[in-house]
Amino acid sequence: MRPLQKQFLCFLFCFGLIPFFQPIDSRDHVDLYLKWIHQFQFAGYYAAIEKGYYHDLGLDVKIHESKNGIEGLHQYVSEKEARYGVGTNEVLLQWHAGTPIVVIAVIFQHSPTVLFTRKTNSDQSLHDLVGKKIMLSPHVYEILAYLKKEKLEPNKFIVMDHSFRFLDLVEGKVNAVDGYSTTQTFEIQKTGFPLMVYSPRTSGIDFYGDNLFTSQLEIQRNPKRVKLFREASLRGWEYAMKHKEEIVELIYNKYSNQISKEQLLFEANQMEPLIQPSLVELGYMYEGRWKHISEVYADYGMLPKNLDLSGFLYTPNSSPDYQMVISLFFAAFTILVVAWMIQRYRWNKRYSENLKTEVLIRTEELKVSNDTLNSTNQFLELKLKELTDAQDKLLTSEKLATIGNLTAGMAHELNTPLGAIVSSNVSIEEFFQNQFQNIINTVFHLPKEDRDRFNILVSEYPNSQNVFLSGKKERELKKELETRYFEILQTYLPDERDSILNLIIDSSAFILGNKLKYILESDRNKEILAICVQIASLFRSSSIIKVASEKSTHVVKSMKNYLLSEDVTHSDENRIDIIHEIETILTLYYYNINHRVNIIKHFNSNRKCKGNRDNLNLVWVNLLNNALYAISYEGTIEIFIEEEGPWIKVSFIDYGCGIPKEIQNRIFEPFFTTKSKGEGVGLGLDICRKVVNKLNGRIEFESEVGKTKFTIYLLADE
Repeated sequence: MRPLQKQFLCFLFCFGLIPFFQPIDSRDHVDLYLKWIHQFQFAGYYAAIEKGYYHDLGLDVKIHESKNGIEGLHQYVSEKEARYGVGTNEVLLQWHAGTPIVVIAVIFQHSPTVLFTRKTNSDQSLHDLVGKKIMLSPHVYEILAYLKKEKLEPNKFIVMDHSFRFLDLVEGKVNAVDGYSTTQTFEIQKTGFPLMVYSPRTSGIDFYGDNLFTSQLEIQRNPKRVKLFREASLRGWEYAMKHKEEIVELIYNKYSNQISKEQLLFEANQMEPLIQPSLVELGYMYEGRWKHISEVYADYGMLPKNLDLSGFLYTPNSSPDYQMVISLFFAAFTILVVAWMIQRYRWNKRYSENLKTEVLIRTEELKVSNDTLNSTNQFLELKLKELTDAQDKLLTSEKLATIGNLTAGMAHELNTPLGAIVSSNVSIEEFFQNQFQNIINTVFHLPKEDRDRFNILVSEYPNSQNVFLSGKKERELKKELETRYFEILQTYLPDERDSILNLIIDSSAFILGNKLKYILESDRNKEILAICVQIASLFRSSSIIKVASEKSTHVVKSMKNYLLSEDVTHSDENRIDIIHEIETILTLYYYNINHRVNIIKHFNSNRKCKGNRDNLNLVWVNLLNNALYAISYEGTIEIFIEEEGPWIKVSFIDYGCGIPKEIQNRIFEPFFTTKSKGEGVGLGLDICRKVVNKLNGRIEFESEVGKTKFTIYLLADE
């Protein structure tokens, strides 16, 4: 090849590579605006800076704290590219008002907003606030919705503007105040104030907290930067929740020392159950939850009913990145142009080159073609792997959607026993802090015979069932005791006699039977019984914790069995206990079913089948969901498990409206649905049919007005 030719080829080759060169150390500057001052509430973003997660992805992030809350935050972020903000659920109101913003991630799966009041007794409730002064923040609609759902309309209490001085509650200037369970709890408890906390989640009002958002302008012009910023931020949150003490030191030393390390660590630990990093993917948000929040705002006239959320929520990887494909095309085009110019140059020389040069050129062209073919083959293999991963993600998405729909119900099922555990634990702590030493001193100074009486009663508590008496049973027992020990009690005045009877009931001394007389014969019987009342209360609290723990464990175990399957369950050759799997799903749906739906089970076969546990669970969930929807979550559903030759038949029967005949031939079509918009996409029955067909089974149905029956046939495991 001649020197002129070589220079020309080098020029073209270098020209073709120009689009691939990028600046070596060019980083995008990004501004992140917080909704409040520096504290652990924003720990993930500090961690992402400190650990270089932003820097590694080409981002230079600066964090700005706010001393005025969210005032003007949404508008400011929307006006320019490279601006991001951390806001409240008011981001939904701002978006509907026309502010061009998009939510890209949710950090708190549950809002920390709660209502604080003084704890007066173990039986107090939210309704004790009727006629009392309640100090509320502006736009605290989740608390207002909570009060409204509990039948506490605004005219039943006195609303006061929030002073953001929580000592007003301690000093008795107000009777209740809203705040954050992650921060204000520390401030109030530090004063020794007896605190009672009410959460909207106990009534199904479940808002998100701390929403990461940006402008529509940023989404449109810099989609790659949005994706990278979100990815690095969530990675920072994952690190922060695993290394709380380290990040507390970072915040205190580098960002703000106005809050003590003790309070920062308290806030971190309080955030753990609200973020749920071990149960839910960080940043996850579900459109159904946003619709729930929208409907709460709609009840107050802030938003229209059935608001369409299109354009409000960000979907990662929503549009494919064609940059690599375009670059490959440009490179291939450049090579073709170079080859064409070389060929034309050779033609102009009228085949002056000899045969050897011709053979070498043809060999080089064949090599280029072979390399291109190999690259194309690798590209196709990559796409095939992506499609396989997409199928697995679709099944996982169905499972997460089910858990999302059941979140409020499971939260109620967990919050009730957990609340009982917390309350009982507080009672036990108060016993050991305030009463235990006094009891020891009192018993120590009793005469030996009275100490024996005390020991007789206390020794019975571990063996008793800590009976909780209703009002009627308590009155009957009082009359019986008064009759049985009439000779002893008649020596007392009526008021003292009634006091002794109450002490016998409260201390559970009636469990002694005939031995009770021995205690009543003592001159110090009231003192002995009064001490035992406090000890009996301790054992009752322990019993409550045991029962509540068992209930919580049952719910969590069912959720774990459904969601956190072992790797082996992904195989299609596993032996599956159908009864166990359906019972697990019914447990998860307990709150949705409750007393309004009567589930009748006819489990007439214990035989197991072979299949993929996760995929078959999607079948049972879809059939149960369809049956509940058909009866409008009120009525009867029957579930049959039977044997028929080599088959196991599983049938779901609902007594709802039935499937119209004109659409019965279409119900297995993908994306065909009879449900309202937002309640289904029409993939459920299509997934069921594909899962069952893959296991060499079949799915059948019959429907008429008032009854629909779906039957699954699965081969039994021999």
